[in-house]
Amino acid sequence: MKKFFFIFILALIPFASTTVSAESDLPLISEAGIIIDAKSGKVLYEKNTNKKMYPASLTKVATAIYAIEHGDKNELVTVSKKAAEADGSSVFIEPGEKIELSKLIAGMLINSGNDAAIAIAEHMSGSEKLFMEDLNEFLRKEVNVTDTHFTNPHGLFDKKHVTTASDLAKITQYAMKNEIFREYFGEKNLPWEVETWDTTLVTHHKILKGELPYKGITGGKTGFVSKSGYTLISTATRGEQDLIAVTLKAPSDKDAYSDTELLFSYGFENFKSAKIDKKSILYSADHSKSYTLNEDLYYTHLISDKPSLKTSNDGILSIMNQEGSTIESFDLKTVADVRNTEVPASFKKETINEEANKFSVPSLGWGGCVILIILITVFLKKRKKRSDFRTRY
Repeated sequence: MKKFFFIFILALIPFASTTVSAESDLPLISEAGIIIDAKSGKVLYEKNTNKKMYPASLTKVATAIYAIEHGDKNELVTVSKKAAEADGSSVFIEPGEKIELSKLIAGMLINSGNDAAIAIAEHMSGSEKLFMEDLNEFLRKEVNVTDTHFTNPHGLFDKKHVTTASDLAKITQYAMKNEIFREYFGEKNLPWEVETWDTTLVTHHKILKGELPYKGITGGKTGFVSKSGYTLISTATRGEQDLIAVTLKAPSDKDAYSDTELLFSYGFENFKSAKIDKKSILYSADHSKSYTLNEDLYYTHLISDKPSLKTSNDGILSIMNQEGSTIESFDLKTVADVRNTEVPASFKKETINEEANKFSVPSLGWGGCVILIILITVFLKKRKKRSDFRTRY
């Protein structure tokens, strides 16, 4: 009976959830798609996000952020014959021509130049092959992707050149933390003067250049090869909320853009970003420790929700929704300076009283009280029968 009673008590305790959802199934046409909060990394909606697929020119986002972080933007890159003769989209550079690394990165992102991508790779690592080893290691160790393997710096088809919508969202989230990348990624056009021509490069992203206007768009990259279909990465900001949308293998560019707008609208209309400021001081549940944040903490919640904060004695900060479920958690020991504090006597007394009343009958709710009374009655009846039996015999 005691064992049953203990299991019953556990059943009344709610279990925490780390999901945040608006309970919606979006009619995406693209084979895979995802929308995330760029600050918190929270996934707001996903479809086939862990399926390995071909990214096409979305690969260049990874090439760009690696080159920005590991290269000198003012260095001159000497264009090789192999780079100049690259297949597909081009910024029309010539063998032997010397161009600043920063210019090649911008041209690669804005006009999707495959020739620029190869020139960058050869300059950064000595050869395209060695660059791919460096890039893949960077993506695994620094960006923490798990299902990406790139065989070239531009995205032309290779059956071993694969990634996922989830990984592309992570790569973009990582890249958007870099000011230089954000600048290039959001450029609508770029004056371009090289040996063979003098022109202005214009982004291929139709929402970014205003052909398909959408409020808050901040950047984007397009991709297409026949095996990958139409692929698209887009970023948008409204107020304090930054979102990243990725769509893979849409049957047409029209479908890719309509899916992207659908994802953005879903994110902006249903979710809100929140921040706990750096230097904020939080206390453990028993006030024995204080935690001074050394970085801003971001989380995402439903617009209709009013989240609350709860800190445990072991330093776990939980963000709770209105139903009392956990929607996000942080280990304060890894993001804050920890100090022991003296617990006020009055607080100790209140804590002891709270502990004493933690499992009082009223805390179980009316339904729990009724069931508990029934169980106690059954228990007492069985005990009385045993007592009567012993008295008789």
